[in-house]
Amino acid sequence: MKKVIFVFFILVFPFTCGFLNIAHRGDNEGGKFAEHSWVAYDRALCVQANYLELDLQKTSDNVLVVSHDENLSRVFGIDKTISDSSYQDLLRYKNQNGESIHSLEEVFKRYRNSKVRFMIEPKGDSEKDIKLLLDLIKQYHLENRVLLESFSKAILINALKLDHQIPTAQLSGDFKISPLTQSYANNFYSKKAANYLNDTGKDYLLWGVNSKEKMQQYLQGGEVSGILTDYPVKLAQILHKNNIFKIKYVDISFPSESISGQMDLKNGNSFYVDQVKMKNNQLFYHVKPGIWVSYDKFKNYDGFAPKLRQGKIKLQQAALIYTDPSFEKCSGRKLPKNSSWNYFAEKKVQGKIAYNLGGSQWIKQ
Repeated sequence: MKKVIFVFFILVFPFTCGFLNIAHRGDNEGGKFAEHSWVAYDRALCVQANYLELDLQKTSDNVLVVSHDENLSRVFGIDKTISDSSYQDLLRYKNQNGESIHSLEEVFKRYRNSKVRFMIEPKGDSEKDIKLLLDLIKQYHLENRVLLESFSKAILINALKLDHQIPTAQLSGDFKISPLTQSYANNFYSKKAANYLNDTGKDYLLWGVNSKEKMQQYLQGGEVSGILTDYPVKLAQILHKNNIFKIKYVDISFPSESISGQMDLKNGNSFYVDQVKMKNNQLFYHVKPGIWVSYDKFKNYDGFAPKLRQGKIKLQQAALIYTDPSFEKCSGRKLPKNSSWNYFAEKKVQGKIAYNLGGSQWIKQ
């Protein structure tokens, strides 16, 4: 019997306890929570996701902010290019959860006392841009808690040139990565890539894995090292059920995690919060000794911002493309009638629905 248990430990334990749960822009659940928001990050933190995945842009005054898009249009509903704007100017705009854009330094401050790591995709590829990022990482002593990811080999090369010990991940492209690069990630499973990466001791990561079926498949296969997902809470629950020791958390109540930051209540009061926990899928924040406040008591809704929803639309008529959901500025481009398009956000404007086709591209139907 002992032998059977030992064999089961060898086969199961590495794939359940060592499998990386990477929160893609936080636990945004396909748009239910604003991506790169405190609530999305905090949810991922509470289920002990291994990494928060962060996209970086740089403002006109050289502040690194977390945003996938270079423009605020899709998430904040305003046609504003980040690189042309100061950080203070960007703080005027709110996402669907009532939060403004966050700087990378704010993220580091909020989570430096936790155990979560940061998988960071810088957009700028110059040595100056990479140095700005590395200096901030070193300032907060997070060298051992970051993984730099990029589609661009130039970015990874510049990072390694400035700090050859910084962990890096190649996104897509050739899976036969540099010996100095630790991880490779793409959005589809490749047996050939899996074999090569496993043989060379590299991590194989997949992004865009959001269904329970796919999560289970890659978890049990043993060839994938981890997943970048919009649903890290869902993945954490699957990992928990597959972990025979259940050492990290119980089914409905996760342990509290350390954070550091201010949050505003709906009544206008502001509180410093130092811990967050999740119970029955609801976040609770520690605001005073022995006092926990549920997330729904905080200011967490903004009626102006678009809703981050994904779907597909078939155009009933030809549609002009605008740069914001208020349709104030036309790009001059037009989409044909009966064509079909994926959309990533929507907003009701003057009785019509505005659909976002990515970045600062909006149509109305």
